Amino acid sequence: MPQRSFLYNDVAIELRSQIAQGDYAPGSRLPSLNELVGQFNVSAITIRRALGELMHEGLVEGHQGLGVFVKTIPKIHRVLAGDPNSTIGDEIARAGFRPHLTEIDFAQIKANEEIASWLKVPAGSNVFRHQKLTLADDEPVALHTLFLRPKLANLLRDKLNNVFIFKLLEDRKVAIANLKCEFSAVPLSEQQARVFQLQPGQPMMRVDYTHYGRNGIPLVVGQTVCRADRFVFEVNLPRKTRARRG
Repeated sequence: MPQRSFLYNDVAIELRSQIAQGDYAPGSRLPSLNELVGQFNVSAITIRRALGELMHEGLVEGHQGLGVFVKTIPKIHRVLAGDPNSTIGDEIARAGFRPHLTEIDFAQIKANEEIASWLKVPAGSNVFRHQKLTLADDEPVALHTLFLRPKLANLLRDKLNNVFIFKLLEDRKVAIANLKCEFSAVPLSEQQARVFQLQPGQPMMRVDYTHYGRNGIPLVVGQTVCRADRFVFEVNLPRKTRARRG
């Protein structure tokens, strides 16, 4: 069966997809020019044009006499502390990217048993679900889903779409007594894959968190699914000490 003939844009799309899926890790070398010519059954000029496009995007870089390498992308270092004083947007900026938020959904829903147990409300209660996407230099890196009680949702609504939740709670003077986080690894679902523009099944990091008020009642329950290859999470746990008796 004859091989398909690729145009340079087809080659660029395929290489871009292979890099996104992790076939070529950051810092790794792409196949040589001759190997790519054979792989795609195209001319050397076509391969050079495709690689030139990826270089222009900042996805790969050439080293004289060594070849073309996938660029190492700085990690976004997310710090979670007892009293968080920075947002995910601040840390994206520190990594050298431009942070941006895009709202996907804001709707009043009936709490199913799972959501009701998270917020400690009766099943069937009216709650609000909010979804937004965090981008770093226009690349989707984290998908956030929040569930809020109606009173708090109304208080935060006008800024939910463009302010990160830690900062927004602080600005609106909502006292948070405790923050609980759970970390897990999950495969990217088909629906999420469309949002991230990646292939389904790609390993992702998931953070489930709950903000508790001073009375111990959950105020915000959230879930963040983020690119495992783009984030490093640091959890700061101050040690509680007891005074020694004399």
